[in-house]
Formats: sequence, structure tokens, C-alpha cells
Amino acid sequence: MCSYLGLTVLGFHGSAALLPQFIDLWHLSATEAGWLLGVMSLFALLASPAIALTDRVDARWVMLAGTAFNIAGYAGFGLFADGLASAMCFRALLGVGFVLSYMPGVKAMGDRLAHEHQAKATAIYVSSFSICSSLSVVTAGTVAAYAGWRWAFAVPVVSNAVAAAMLLFFLSPARQQRLAGTAAAKPPGLFDFRSVATNRPAMGFVVAGFSHSVELLAMRGWTVAFLAFVATLHPGSAPGWNLSLVATLLILVGVPTGMFGGTLGERFGLARVAMVVLVSSALVSLTVGFAGRWPYWLFFLGPVMLHNILVTADAGVLSAGVMSRADPLRRGSTVAFYTMVGSVGSFVGPVLFGTVLDATGGRQAANAWGFAFASIGVVGLMAALGLHWLSRPAVTPAGARSTL
Repeated sequence: MCSYLGLTVLGFHGSAALLPQFIDLWHLSATEAGWLLGVMSLFALLASPAIALTDRVDARWVMLAGTAFNIAGYAGFGLFADGLASAMCFRALLGVGFVLSYMPGVKAMGDRLAHEHQAKATAIYVSSFSICSSLSVVTAGTVAAYAGWRWAFAVPVVSNAVAAAMLLFFLSPARQQRLAGTAAAKPPGLFDFRSVATNRPAMGFVVAGFSHSVELLAMRGWTVAFLAFVATLHPGSAPGWNLSLVATLLILVGVPTGMFGGTLGERFGLARVAMVVLVSSALVSLTVGFAGRWPYWLFFLGPVMLHNILVTADAGVLSAGVMSRADPLRRGSTVAFYTMVGSVGSFVGPVLFGTVLDATGGRQAANAWGFAFASIGVVGLMAALGLHWLSRPAVTPAGARSTL
């Protein structure tokens, strides 16, 4: 499953890695660049309800559809994108492909693993996303440098085709008794998310997942551009790094924390660990953008490194948390709802960041970067409060506590 996921996201951050080039090539404002990054998540949101189909059919069929959309999106972008509008169209296809290939994998493992192994397996699976998607940054940057940016999108076309073949030949069908049991229970409706929305413990992790997506996609989308700007503030002292490689390494630095977070969640409580990480990450977000004028090495090894570590630390915890709190007969619907809300956050993050950047001075203003990062930190603090409130036992009208 981790190999499958890695192959499907080998182009995930390609557009972000090449964003400075697209901004110059297509004369984009920061807001337009944010839309280019965020449109993928907008269409992921629209496609997310289809994940609920995994309550009725084997999740691998939904995942195969996702790889097909990925192949069409990457091929179309590489061959035909020539401006903001056309690029957004193909990014929209990638949004559908991503949402149908990534989170259904969590459901696929839930159908095949014993309950006691699901939290740790989910944390490893989700963390592998960071490992493999980080390779898309350096892959896109390297291929674009040698062969042009269009060829950078040929790599994920091939990798998604291999992923589809792996899924067909190496992932065994889900155990029929589980699917039969789900069908026999006859949930109130395939796309009825009311029962998910009334599950307070699960909704706490859904709220936290929204914030995680806002911060993660905003940071991933704008890291290369931010580091390039900060380098201009330190002429002669900033190292002449390959920024796509640096961004890749920053993503990889946070991977162990994502895996370790799942272990901590099992030991100290998933909600408690998630709240600590959310608050810590938000506090760093409030400062990292304003630290660009610090001595370059202090800036890089301090707030930048810490931010990248914390942003990924709760990924596995949140996915494991929402699965552990879901009704076993509605796991597909719960994952679909979680993905829908996360997709909203993934869309909001880059667009919010770019809009705040434009509104407070633009890409050449140091304080504007500070305000842009701070805006996603505020979202994180609000989500931590939401998770805390929803994780508490509900109080019945008679004053007795319900464990929900």
C-alpha cells in the first residue's frame, strides 16, 4: 500500500516546485498562483463523496479510478498547459485522482487488517505520503532543469501506470465477509453524512484535519518561493542551494515525526497528542514568516526546520483518530467526510496564503510573508480549540455525561 501511494504522488508537488517559473512564464499574481495550487483541492472536495462507495465495493476499484484520473491530469498538464486556465483544468483532474487514490487506501487497509494493527499501519501509510510526495519536488526540479518543465510531468504518468498494475496484481481482494456484513447492515444512505456529522469524537478529528490541510498545502505550495525570496534578503551570505532539493529535504525531515506521532497517540491518547501538535505548529506559523531577516542559518535551522517537522507530526494521528472513532459500518462515509473537509482546507490554504500575501504588500515585502504564514497559524489555533471541545464527553440534559 505504501508503494502504491508513493507511485501515485510522485508528481504531487511538481507544480509547487516549478511555481516561480510558472509565475514568470504566465505572469501570475500571488493570488492567481494560489488558485493554481488550490484548484486541485477544490475538485478533490467535489469528488470526495465518491469515497463512500467503499462501504459497498472493494476500495481498490475506487483507487484504480483515481490512478486513471492522475494519468490524464499529468499527461494533459505536460502536453497542453499554456496558461492559468488550461493549467487549472488539468490540476482539477489531478484533484479527483488524488482523492480517489489516497484516502480510500486507509479504508482498504481497514478492510484487511485486524483492529489492533490499524492505527500504526495508518500512521505509516500516511507518513509514506510525505516521503514519496517530497520526491516529486526534487524530481520535477531536476527533470525541468535538464529537459524542460513539460517533461517533468511525464514521470508521474509512468509511475501511476505502474501503481495501477501493482494494485491489480498484488493487493488481494477485501475479505468478503466484511463487505457482506456492511451491505447487510443497510446504512441509511450511501451519501448520508448526517450520522458522521453527529459523531462528536470523529468530528473533532475532522476539524483538526481541516487545519492540518490548510497549513500543509499552504506551506508545501509556497516553500520554494519563500526560500527564494529570503535568499534575496541575504545577498552574498545565503547559500546558492538547489531550492527544489532543499524543499524535498525539509519534507523528509518531518516524516519520522508523523510515524512517531502514531505511536505517541496510542500511548497518550490520539486527541491529546493531536492538540499538542496543532498548537505547537500554529505558534511556529505565527513567527516563521517574520524570521526572513534573521541570519540565514538561524532562520533555516530554527523556525523553518521546526515548522516542517511539526506540520507533518499529526498526519498519522489524525487519520488514525478518525478511523478509530468511526462507526465500523460507516468507515467509508467517515473517510469520505474527513477527506471532503480536508480538501476544503487544502484549497483554502494556498489561496488564503496568496491572498494575504498580495493584500499585505506582495511577494517582495518581508512582512507580507509574515502575515501570510500567520494567517494559517490562526486557523491551527482555532482547530485545536475545536478538537478539545468535541473530544470532551457530551453532557446530557439531565447533567449525566455520555461517552459517545
